[in-house]
Amino acid sequence: MTMWERLRNPCGWRAGAKQISVDAMIPIFAVPTLAVIAAQTVLCTIIIFVATPILVYYLHHNFLRFLLRTKFFLMWTITSVVMLMLIFEISVVPLLEILLEENLVFIMCVVGGIWCGYMTRLNADSATHEGSLTQGLELGEGSGDLCITCRRRAPPKAHHCRMCQTCILNREYHCKWLDCCIGSSNLRWYLGCLFFSAIAFIYGSNLTMTSVCHPFILIGTVLLPDDCSDVYHQLENTTLSITQSES
Repeated sequence: MTMWERLRNPCGWRAGAKQISVDAMIPIFAVPTLAVIAAQTVLCTIIIFVATPILVYYLHHNFLRFLLRTKFFLMWTITSVVMLMLIFEISVVPLLEILLEENLVFIMCVVGGIWCGYMTRLNADSATHEGSLTQGLELGEGSGDLCITCRRRAPPKAHHCRMCQTCILNREYHCKWLDCCIGSSNLRWYLGCLFFSAIAFIYGSNLTMTSVCHPFILIGTVLLPDDCSDVYHQLENTTLSITQSES
C-alpha cells in the first residue's frame, strides 16, 4: 500500500473512510507556514507575497495539471478564509480599535461569500449530476450537438469540461478555486461570491491596517493606514515578552 492510499479519513459511520489526496493536504500546512514567515519582517513579507504565486504556478504546471481533478486550490481557499478569520477575530478585534457594528458587517460579508461559494458548488454539482443523467443521452438519441469527448448528445450552448467529465450548459470556465464549473446553473451565485469576497477583503484589510498601524482621516470617518513601520517591532516585543515569561 502506497502512502497515497494510507492517507484516509474516517468521516462518519455511514460513509466510512475516505481517502485524502496529498495535494489536498498541502495547503493546510503551506498557508499557515507562509503566513508565519511573512509576519516576521518587511523583507519576509515582500518575499512571500512575490514567491507564493510563483510557487503555486510551479506546483500546478509541474504536478497538479496532470491530475484529472485536484482539491489543492479549493483547500487553499478554505484554509486561507479560516486562517484570516481567526487572525482577525483573535489578534485584531481585541485591540479594541474596531467597533462592534464594523465587526458585524465584516462577518456578514465573509458569511455571504462563504454561502454564495457553497451554493455555487452545490448548484454546479447538481447540474453536473443531472447533466450526466438527463442531458447525457446515448449516441444517436435525442437532439443537440454531438460531444466528441463524452460521445453523447449535449444541449445547445453546452460545452464539455474535461475536469467535470460532462457537458455544462452555458459553461464559462472551470473555477479551480471552487473546484467546479461556472455555468447557467450557478453563475449568479458565483458573482455573489466574488462580490461579497471582494467587499470582505477590502473592508477587512482596511479595518486591520487602520487598527495595527497609525491611521489618518481621509474623508469624514473614513480612515486609511499611514505608518506601519512599528508593526514588526511590536511582533518582536511580543515574542520577546512571551519568551521571558516562559523562562
